Amino acid sequence: MPGALSRDDAMWAFRDAIDNITDSHNNCGYSDTVGAKANWLAKTSREASVNSTGQCTVQDELSVWDAGNLKSSAVATTCSYTWSMPGIKNDLREADVRFNTHDFDFTNKPTSSCSNEYDIRSVGTHEAGHIFGLGHVGAGHSNLTMYTNSFTCKTIARTLGKGEVLALRGIY
Repeated sequence: MPGALSRDDAMWAFRDAIDNITDSHNNCGYSDTVGAKANWLAKTSREASVNSTGQCTVQDELSVWDAGNLKSSAVATTCSYTWSMPGIKNDLREADVRFNTHDFDFTNKPTSSCSNEYDIRSVGTHEAGHIFGLGHVGAGHSNLTMYTNSFTCKTIARTLGKGEVLALRGIY
């Protein structure tokens, strides 16, 4: 598990990250009018369908978040699949996320003594953003959840920025 979390603590960190997107958690004063929903089914011993090079593998219609080996440049990777349905936006069928615990360290509670650890909830919120249709933002937007790079010991990506909330509203 990332950050040496127990399975239960990891589950709650992952659920919180997903809720940050579906509830459009932000510090801009925007209310939640995003219609995105997530449905938690159960714990599993299955692994995410992501190989060590960060490539998506089989589509098994089972969404799994886990931790393991990825290419050394990736802090985490998301593989998600949607099917077009008339009248339904972003009908998600599967979303697998893998945190790279082979090359990176994670924490659930960054403190002033944090050193070179990624906040699991910030990285999780970023990956959940991909699942729900958000892409990366680039230079000049390093304060946003969907910024291309993650930062160690920072929790800023736990909350969405104005553009991210508006983008989610546009999708949902």
